[in-house]
Amino acid sequence: MDSKLHILLIDDEEDFLFMTGRSLENSGFEVSTAGDGGTGLKLMQKRPPDLVLLDLNMPEPDGHQVCELIKSDNTLQNIPVIILTASDDLSDKLRRLEGGADDYVTKYMDRRELEARIRAVIRRNQKNLDSNPLTRLPGNPSIQEQIMQHIQSGNKFAVAYTDLDNFKAYNDKYGFQRGDDLILFTAGVLKNAMRKSGSSLGFVGHIGGDDFVLISEIDQMSEICRQVTTHIDTSVPGFYEESDRKNGFIATKDRQGVMQRFPFVSISIAVTTNQSRQFENMGEIVRTVTELKKLAKQKKGSCVIYDQRSD
Repeated sequence: MDSKLHILLIDDEEDFLFMTGRSLENSGFEVSTAGDGGTGLKLMQKRPPDLVLLDLNMPEPDGHQVCELIKSDNTLQNIPVIILTASDDLSDKLRRLEGGADDYVTKYMDRRELEARIRAVIRRNQKNLDSNPLTRLPGNPSIQEQIMQHIQSGNKFAVAYTDLDNFKAYNDKYGFQRGDDLILFTAGVLKNAMRKSGSSLGFVGHIGGDDFVLISEIDQMSEICRQVTTHIDTSVPGFYEESDRKNGFIATKDRQGVMQRFPFVSISIAVTTNQSRQFENMGEIVRTVTELKKLAKQKKGSCVIYDQRSD
């Protein structure tokens, strides 16, 4: 297991926040801190942690409310949560666990035991869930399950398959760490667009690499895609060095080893729906969006291609 697991500690007691954060860092964790639930939720959206240590007794939103918000949010629900509280009452503990928490510890337990509990919860979570280790978004099993549920229920829904253009060139030029930063940013853009849409079907999944899947109501997908392409095109230049921004491109070798000029990263999105056609299985949707994505990637810059075919 990675020795630099990322822990988000949320507590409104400054002394406890400082001392516990320092102790966890000394134990080999990377620690981010938030003094209230709202700030903690924003940090989670920006960079999902491996685990949240959450104080129960805070001003609203309190720990119980924050835990419920995490576990009800498709983009956050795979993050394990350990509740911190001064209470050791069994009925209180059971109530918090029923509310979605993965574990429950008293605030001033021995630091070695706290460290062991953190690692155990993360280890158990990684075995049980299919979330992507970088973005913490649901992976392929959950994506397939979501789509099949909609097919079988007869829901009208839209599926979008997104893929970053020129991402390999960016990775080659700037390295994997900055490439991961760009993938995390993209995940955040997709989650924010889905959240703003208010879609009751809203789902964001991470296939792997720079490929993602979105599911929403049909009439909301176009606005979601518009927000995504606009945000990507506006913000991506900031991920490049100033000299490359001035040039408007980067120079690196292509897959054949030949030096080429590559435009900035953009995003291609392929969208299909069951508005005027019926899908019988997952394979039909995969084939459709794969074909559409090929068309989208032939165009310059960010692009959305919609399926116009019917049965």
